[in-house]
Amino acid sequence: EAEAMRGVKRVVPITGGVGVLADNTWRAFQAAEAVTFEWGEAPYPASTEAMWAQVAASFTDEARDSQFKDDGDVAAMTVAVEAEYRIPHLAHAPLEPMTATVLLEDGRLDIWTGTQIPRFMQVNAAKLAGLDTQAVHVHVLVSGGSFGRRLEDDYVLQAVELAMAEPGVPIKLTWSREEDMAHDFPRPMQMARARGAVSNGQVTGFDLGIAAPSVAASQLARMGQPVMGPDVAIVAGAWDQPYRIPDYRVTGYRVPPMVPVSSWRSVGASGNGFLHEGFLDEVIVAAGADPLEERLRLCWHAPSRRVLEAVGEMSGWGSDLGEGRGRGVAFTLSFGVPTAEVVEVTATDRGIKIDKVYIACDVGRVIDPVNFDNQVKGGVIWGLGHAMMGELTYSDGRTEQTNYDGYPGMRIYQTPEIELRALETDALRGIGEPSVPPAAPALANAIFAATGQRIRELPLNKSVDFV
Repeated sequence: EAEAMRGVKRVVPITGGVGVLADNTWRAFQAAEAVTFEWGEAPYPASTEAMWAQVAASFTDEARDSQFKDDGDVAAMTVAVEAEYRIPHLAHAPLEPMTATVLLEDGRLDIWTGTQIPRFMQVNAAKLAGLDTQAVHVHVLVSGGSFGRRLEDDYVLQAVELAMAEPGVPIKLTWSREEDMAHDFPRPMQMARARGAVSNGQVTGFDLGIAAPSVAASQLARMGQPVMGPDVAIVAGAWDQPYRIPDYRVTGYRVPPMVPVSSWRSVGASGNGFLHEGFLDEVIVAAGADPLEERLRLCWHAPSRRVLEAVGEMSGWGSDLGEGRGRGVAFTLSFGVPTAEVVEVTATDRGIKIDKVYIACDVGRVIDPVNFDNQVKGGVIWGLGHAMMGELTYSDGRTEQTNYDGYPGMRIYQTPEIELRALETDALRGIGEPSVPPAAPALANAIFAATGQRIRELPLNKSVDFV
C-alpha cells in the first residue's frame, strides 16, 4: 500500500466513488487499485439471468411501447413457424479508454476531450461547477473510435469534480480499461418473439414482437432532456423494412429500466437486423422459397431491390459452393441507406470459417472513396465479430467481463475477404453505421445453409465454434 501511494497527492470524493490525484497516470492507477469500497445492492436485477426474466415478462399490453407496423390481419393468420430470438448486452469497448483534461481557473472552465456531445457537455459541466455556460470552453479533440460511448459525459464530469478540488491545476483524468468496461453504458439486451405464415411457396404473414429497455429514456435523462412518446430505437431496423407482406406486424415492448444503456454503433438497428432478418429467413425456408428471390419478390422499394440484386450478382447467388459450405443473405434499411450482405462460410472439422463477405449499399454519392471503404468494411468486421463472440454479462450487479481477454474482437486470421459495391445516386447519406445490422443475420443464415443449424441467440459461439 505504501508503494501504491508513492507520488499520490490525495484521494478526492466524487459522485459515485473517488478520484486519485497523483503525479502520473500509472501511480494514480496503482493507488486506485488500493482503495477498498463497500457497495450497496444494485438498483437493477443483479444478474444476467434475472435481467432476461424481466425482459421475458415485458411482452404485455401494459408494456407495449409502439406498433408502427400493423398491416393486414396478423391475428387471423395460420402460424407455420414460431421462434424466440435473443441478443445480449454489448460494451462499446473502444481501444481508447475514457479520458479528459480539465482546468478550472479564475472563473473559467476548459475541457479538452473527444466527444460527440459538446453542447450538452458544456451545459452539464457549467451546472456542476456553478458557472455560466459561456464560461465553459469545450475543446473537441480528434479521438479514437468510440462507437457511441462518447455520447456520454460521465468521465468528463468526474474530471470537472477533480478540477474543482484543485483549481488552477490542469487535471488529466484517465479511466483504466477495467473501469471503462465496468462503467460503460452498454447496448441493451433484446428478446424477440416471432410468428410467421406461408402459403403456396410464399411468405404471407410476419409477426415480430421486440422487448428491450429504452435507450432514449436512459440516455436522454442523463442529458437532462425529456422523453416523449415511444422509443423508436426499440424497433428501428425492423418496423421500417420495405417488404410488402400481407399480414405484417412489428410491436415494441419497453422493458423497465435495468442497467443504464446507451447508443451503440447503428443503435436499435444493430440488434434488430438479426431479429428481423434471422426470423424472416426462417419463414422463407418454411415456405420452400429461395432466401434472395423471396426477399426480392417482397421488396417494394426500388433502391433496396437494386442492392439485393447487386449483392446476388456479386456473390454468384444460386451457384453450388460444394459440400459443407453455405451462403447467407441479409438486408437492412437503416439511416436511409439500403444495405445487403451475403456471407459465405465453410463448416470445417474445427468449426465455422468465414470465407468471404459481399456487400452492396446505396449511399448516394461517395465523396471520399477511401473513407467509404474503411467505414463499410469496418462496420462489417464490427458486426461479424460481435455476432461471433460479443457478450457482456452481469453477476452481483457488476460486469463479468473487465478487459479484452473476456470480451474479444475478431482476429486478423478470422477476417474474411470483403467485396464492396456502392450504388451511387444523387443523394448524400452517411455510411458509418448501415453495414453493421445485416452482418449478424447474414452470418447466422450462412451457418444454417452450411449446417442446417438455425441459431437464434447471439453470440453465435454459444452454439458453434469459429476458426
